[in-house]
Amino acid sequence: MLEGMILCVVAILFAVLAAHALNAPPGHPAGFVYSALEETGGCLMVSGEVYGYALTGGTVDGVALVCDRPDPSRMGAVTCSVRLFVGDMGSVDIGRAALEVATAEGTERLARTAGAPVSPGNWTIARTGHTIPFLQADDDTLLEPGEQFDLVIYPSRPLAPGERFLIRIAPPQITPVTDLG
Repeated sequence: MLEGMILCVVAILFAVLAAHALNAPPGHPAGFVYSALEETGGCLMVSGEVYGYALTGGTVDGVALVCDRPDPSRMGAVTCSVRLFVGDMGSVDIGRAALEVATAEGTERLARTAGAPVSPGNWTIARTGHTIPFLQADDDTLLEPGEQFDLVIYPSRPLAPGERFLIRIAPPQITPVTDLG
């Protein structure tokens, strides 16, 4: 008798859930996870490792670096790969993004350069790729879902061994239009 009652309750719950799913209004999915993913527009994340290179000049990831005063005991350039946060449906114009290197001594905003060689105080996009095999990134500076950009970052001040630093990439801000008349 008790088993029959439990089966009846389970069948009623299943019927209610099925009816709700079949009668749900069309449109965007809703819920906590979808809302969180929708709010990530423009969120960047580091993909893989961050590497530091001695201040010796030469090339890093195929990018020639200008070095007037080599000092192998200090770090001159940093490389990292960035991509959009998983589930992000937007894009970020990395070519217009602000890139800063912050240390205990202060913050330096680096300029983006598209050509080589790269001088201290600049950064560049060394390579673009796609995270899905057999797909390729297009030739613009828009970082779109599935794309990955390899960056070479070259602060104007070399970093000492063990010195802490932070690399901040701020996507360009959209200026809201308030006068629509």
